[in-house]
Amino acid sequence: MAEIKKGILGGVQGKVGTVVGVNWRGKNIIRSLPKKSGKPATEGQLKQRAKFKLVAEFLSPLNQLTGKYFGEYQGAKSRTNLAMSYQLLETVIEKDGDLAIDYAKVVITKGVLPVPIVSDVKIENAKLTVNWKSDVGIGLAKEKDDMVFVVYNQDVNQFYVIENQANRKAGTISANIPAEWAKNNSVWLIIVDEAKKYSSTSAFLSVV
Repeated sequence: MAEIKKGILGGVQGKVGTVVGVNWRGKNIIRSLPKKSGKPATEGQLKQRAKFKLVAEFLSPLNQLTGKYFGEYQGAKSRTNLAMSYQLLETVIEKDGDLAIDYAKVVITKGVLPVPIVSDVKIENAKLTVNWKSDVGIGLAKEKDDMVFVVYNQDVNQFYVIENQANRKAGTISANIPAEWAKNNSVWLIIVDEAKKYSSTSAFLSVV
């Protein structure tokens, strides 16, 4: 892969012969086209592809969160790529011969803000209720930090994100979720500062 610094034609985009030009993070990049292999994929390769597909489909709805709050850029890897790499290594398990996500090990964000002690998580009458002990004033904990709750329903494979409804000081939240999500809901807590610049590392709370 090479970067086009300057040239009479400027940036090149699209395929030209055996190379392809793209604009990546504001840089004009040229790289060779991938070569097709006539060899059949090995069992290990097929399994790795299946893992990648599983994680990519699971994380895709959360790209806005992972892309902004999953740690820091590392070289050419974006935050979303870092989140993908983490889940591939830490969260994929085999269950009854099939690949599955271990939801308790899923990490959606990585950050420095502290997470308070959560005392209760429940879903009743299409409402998620969570209670926590306010830790305002301890370390980086601020009163107006937003308590973000990510709910994933395993039956329909969908996420529901609750944000801007309770701050750290409140100590409790009761928020609507889809009426049909009565059970099999994995819940994570993410804390985001008032300026939407920093976050906590996401905390898996419970399956309710």
